[in-house]
Amino acid sequence: ENGLDWSNITEEERKKLVKKCVDQVTAQYGNTIMSSSARNTYLAKRVERITDRTIWALAEQVKKGDFVPSGFEVSFSAIDNLKAMKIRLSEDEELLLKGRIDRLDLCEDEKHVYVKIIDYKSGKTSFDLLALYYGLQLQLVVYMDAVTELAKKQYPEKDIVPAGILYYNIDDPLADKNGEPDQEQIDAQILKKLCMNGLVNSELEAVRHLDHTIEKESDVIPVVLKDGKVQEAKSSVADRKRFERLSQFVHRKLKEAGREILDGEIGVEPYKNGKKTACDYCPYHAVCGFDRKTSGYEFSRWKNRKTEEIWEEICREQQ
Repeated sequence: ENGLDWSNITEEERKKLVKKCVDQVTAQYGNTIMSSSARNTYLAKRVERITDRTIWALAEQVKKGDFVPSGFEVSFSAIDNLKAMKIRLSEDEELLLKGRIDRLDLCEDEKHVYVKIIDYKSGKTSFDLLALYYGLQLQLVVYMDAVTELAKKQYPEKDIVPAGILYYNIDDPLADKNGEPDQEQIDAQILKKLCMNGLVNSELEAVRHLDHTIEKESDVIPVVLKDGKVQEAKSSVADRKRFERLSQFVHRKLKEAGREILDGEIGVEPYKNGKKTACDYCPYHAVCGFDRKTSGYEFSRWKNRKTEEIWEEICREQQ
């Protein structure tokens, strides 16, 4: 609204904007409850501090790449007439999807338009290829399909390249005080801890567009370089062919889910992966009645696989 640019906003402008926005929200929230006690006043200041830290980190990440934030809270649905949001289940039935991307970034050169999508998370969400394989974390792949489809219509003469699907975890980490670090070293530490996670295009050109400052390990994306080459074993990357296979795999998973919904399949089969289960934060215990003390109730346990094994399985299934 103010015509400011993420890449050159000053610290004074940033802090002023953050304070204005947080003050506006806390004033409206709960009929001034945020100023009703010293504790709530402290919480409001904490929200302001975390918001300022977040805007600072996101701005620093933008500066390190060639991408321009092009859309915020971009909504998609079947109304947009996108194939990605319409999954045909039969001649008479369709699964219609809708969703909203927190942020869409684009980078354009002579022949390509690179696409990056970011989902903001308040918890510790991280990209998990195993979870995706078992039918969870399908969201960002569907969003990438939708954005790619739109970009092809908008830039028909250019090659649309998926650059990354990423999570940014909103946090306010502490720096490690080794010796007497100066402010620049402290900021570098904190920025590293706020590095996004997800899946990035392994092409070096795409990586350089995402972080043109990278020498060995990026503090923006989950990528490590050695002698100018992407270290795939230490990075979370996939080439264009694998991104395409992933898209096809997710489409098939959604189609299976749609058929199960129509067939009335509502079996109580929560997953368990290590110590994490589908029941951990589920509010519907009383409804589903899942109880391991009752005969026949058991978790669906995921079989652990190495990343390369999962990719081989995904590609094999699509073939």
